[in-house]
Amino acid sequence: MSISRNLTHATLWGTFWSYASFYSGKLMVFVSTVVLARLLSEEDFGVAGYALVIISFLQVMSDLGTGQAVIYHRDDPDAPYTGFWLSLGLGTLLFLITWVGAPLVGIFFQDPRAVPVTRFLGLVFPITAIGNTHDVLLRRDLSFGRKFVPDFARAFSKGVISILLAFLGLGAWSLIFGQVSGRIAGTITLWRTYPWRPRRRFNPRLARQLLAYGINIVLVGALGMLIANADYLLIGRYMGAAALGIYTLAFRIPDLVVMQFCYIIGRVIFPVYASLRDDPAALRKGFLNTARYVSLVTVPLGLGMALVARPLVLTFFTGKWEAAIEPMRAIAIYALTLSLAYNVGDVYKAQGRPQILTYISLGRLAVLLPGLWWAVTRLQTIVAVGWVHAAIAFTTGVVELYLASRLMETPFREIASALSPALSAGTVMALIVGAALTLSGGLPSWVQLSIAVSGGALAYLGFLWFVQRPILLEAGSVLRSALRREKS
Repeated sequence: MSISRNLTHATLWGTFWSYASFYSGKLMVFVSTVVLARLLSEEDFGVAGYALVIISFLQVMSDLGTGQAVIYHRDDPDAPYTGFWLSLGLGTLLFLITWVGAPLVGIFFQDPRAVPVTRFLGLVFPITAIGNTHDVLLRRDLSFGRKFVPDFARAFSKGVISILLAFLGLGAWSLIFGQVSGRIAGTITLWRTYPWRPRRRFNPRLARQLLAYGINIVLVGALGMLIANADYLLIGRYMGAAALGIYTLAFRIPDLVVMQFCYIIGRVIFPVYASLRDDPAALRKGFLNTARYVSLVTVPLGLGMALVARPLVLTFFTGKWEAAIEPMRAIAIYALTLSLAYNVGDVYKAQGRPQILTYISLGRLAVLLPGLWWAVTRLQTIVAVGWVHAAIAFTTGVVELYLASRLMETPFREIASALSPALSAGTVMALIVGAALTLSGGLPSWVQLSIAVSGGALAYLGFLWFVQRPILLEAGSVLRSALRREKS
């Protein structure tokens, strides 16, 4: 079996388990979001959002990239032990920084409610650090099936605790306690799932190597986190908790369905790419295959969500959240465009050249920050913020794909060819869904949603079957082969 086919099989099987564990848990998170949206106010979501956005920024530095460095230095037996102690030390340090700096968060958002929730949520740093190496080793070994229980336990616990506390009237605190409880459950199950245990082994020379590799990952992650959360910071600072709460809900579903799928692909594909770092041809082919399969999933999800945003919000969250409809449309398009170039960075990291991502992220940030500032301070609507995000993601995505074609010595037309089946089928799907929504305009929202989703799915798959049949047959063949290979 060829290297590129092995790459595809490992990616598909790893993605299957990662997606299964993620979405079996996230189904509970979706249910909890529906329940919480009915129990909590926009202010509650916004106050919790203050803490979540700050913790997200600091989370990038939780292990200074040493987790991926451990995967890269997979042949060094001291790497897991050294990585564990580095991660635990950094997690403890970040908790202390969060506790001391929380009053500044309240000052920034001009809301004292941000201080206690930020301090308590800082507990996620040491809790996560305790299980981080176990998670890394499971990914290094491509044991994605064994990650199912820890991932599910984390998401399930978070959802259940949040709902119970919301019923008890804890407001924003129900979301915060849910986050911490989920991390505790995930860490406990990681230790029970993977038998590795830390020892008193710390290699200073290796620690410097891990940090040297990881610092570029952290820089890219920090820039990426700033790119992903600058809108939250600006909305919270200038538009208040209610606007931030609406925007948070509008962002949650596209992020859950589209962007987290790309995140899973990234976690699966990086260790696979790293194992093929000395075979540029296999990496190039793997990149094109991954781009093709990812787009076949994210294009219909993102485009479809943008089209059905109104009946979706009204069906699951009620008219109370109608203000989230238009922002959700824009964010769905943003997630779609971002997904098309998402796995480019994993190739650079696998080649030991993560600094390229730093330069790309700096360029994108230089464009994004002024655009978001203009949308928040001048137009003063969260809808404008969403569409600025979408426009910049599209522009920078094209640039990133072009740079990837040059650096990997892959003609740009080959990348465009890999994406074209999904884009063509998505266009047909959009026409059918638009017509279905127009014709069913007088019906209840849940009926509209059902008709639009079923019609769009049939149109998308039908177009691929009649016009791009080899793509569907190839995908089915590779998936069946990957499943048989795993069972054997």
